[in-house]
Amino acid sequence: MKTATRITLLLLALLMTFSFVACADVDKTGAWETATYDRNTELGEGAKTITVKVVAEEQELTFTIHTDKTTLGEALKEHELIAGEESEFGMYVKKVNGIVADYDVDQTYWSLSKGGVDMMVGVDGAEIADGEQYELTRKK
Repeated sequence: MKTATRITLLLLALLMTFSFVACADVDKTGAWETATYDRNTELGEGAKTITVKVVAEEQELTFTIHTDKTTLGEALKEHELIAGEESEFGMYVKKVNGIVADYDVDQTYWSLSKGGVDMMVGVDGAEIADGEQYELTRKK
């Protein structure tokens, strides 16, 4: 009886350990040290659902965003996932999920793509539809 109890407790401890490990999607090292979220996250309510993958330093996580906004920029700003400088062309994104990319400082920048194809518009010009997938990748 004691052996069965010990085995059960050991299995429960292992299961809890693996559950915690599975929840942490990225290591908060390097550029990710300042990340607001470190695991895949679902945000908002709305008729449209989009996914946004954030990639930096060979790590990535995905946001599933439910929104009624019409542009990607509006949807990301709604949840404070991006920040940057406003211009006549829209926002120049310098921060995604708390991770900074500043070309003037270290020649890094955020690249926007949709389904793996680079977009010719910025976040404020990207009109969204239900089911679309976007990527914001920190590049140098």
